Amino acid sequence: MITNSGSQDKKTEFLSSLEKELDHYHDRFRNVFFETLYLGGGTPSSLSEEALKELLSLIGSHFKFKKDAERTCEVNPGDLDENKIRVLKEFGVRRISLGAQTFNEGTLKRLNRAHDVEDTLRSYDLLRQSGFQNINMDFILSLPGETLEDVKHSLGKAVKLGVEHVSLYELTIEEHTVFGDQHRKGKLGLPDEDTQMKLLSFARDFLKQNNFEHYELLNYAKPGFRSRHNLLYWANEDYLGLGPGAFSYFDGRRFRSSAGVDEYLEKMRHGDWTPHEEEVLTPEKKEIESLLLALRLSEGAAIKKFQPVLQKLKGSVNKLERQGLLVQDPQSLRLSPRGQFLAETVFSELSSV
Repeated sequence: MITNSGSQDKKTEFLSSLEKELDHYHDRFRNVFFETLYLGGGTPSSLSEEALKELLSLIGSHFKFKKDAERTCEVNPGDLDENKIRVLKEFGVRRISLGAQTFNEGTLKRLNRAHDVEDTLRSYDLLRQSGFQNINMDFILSLPGETLEDVKHSLGKAVKLGVEHVSLYELTIEEHTVFGDQHRKGKLGLPDEDTQMKLLSFARDFLKQNNFEHYELLNYAKPGFRSRHNLLYWANEDYLGLGPGAFSYFDGRRFRSSAGVDEYLEKMRHGDWTPHEEEVLTPEKKEIESLLLALRLSEGAAIKKFQPVLQKLKGSVNKLERQGLLVQDPQSLRLSPRGQFLAETVFSELSSV
């Protein structure tokens, strides 16, 4: 998606390029009724009312959706107004993911975020007044300088507001950024590993105590409000990704046409459909990948479904059980509470076989 920093000309070209990409895939998916739509991976809420309407109209004119399809839009606090909300509702968007990140004003300033705490609260109130009953809030844990008390405050505020879903993320440090430079020089002040685990542990316990289901490693939902879009992803189902940097996964391939906005626009100008990045999955690799994704879920991986691949991974599974990272019963294999904190270690062990 184009961000606020993009020029109006670039936003216009983006919509034109997206239409070309929609045309390209129209025949391939003309008989598919999609179960979910996720507008994000960028900042669709930064588009003007007219551009947002055009974006949604383009999608609606090219693809079909099931009557009960889940339509989600990512929103930056402060971007919305009543007109944009009306456009979203007219297209059937009923789920919003609001990028709060934290309710600590000082941290937002250090992150150089465009919004402040008041923007988050104002956007949330506007969404509620407009009838939205399914709102997720994103929070980044382990932010520079943030303490356990800061995390308690942010999650406590979200619970008090009454959000239906909470997604947690770890801060990703990118090279060639201000944070990347500070981190390289040891000046970023990130929490150490023990503190990170304490923050995750607190978040898990606190949200569960407040009637949230811990249904995936870093996702929590009130009963009936699990993200259907994400569940399809964790089930390793096919998906179509459109726009700059978006991955698609179908016909045994995972690929993306571009890594960013400029490359995407350039390729669309020339009708260049060669992938920027592509992986062809063998049946065995897909089976292992499906197992790892299933382990992210609270119910884990069904033993019966994954019996062939579990037999091949028996040695590693036994090792991880002895280490207290996996638990197994006749029905399922699951991450232990400790294994949830060390999930990457588990996934690395199982995928290296």
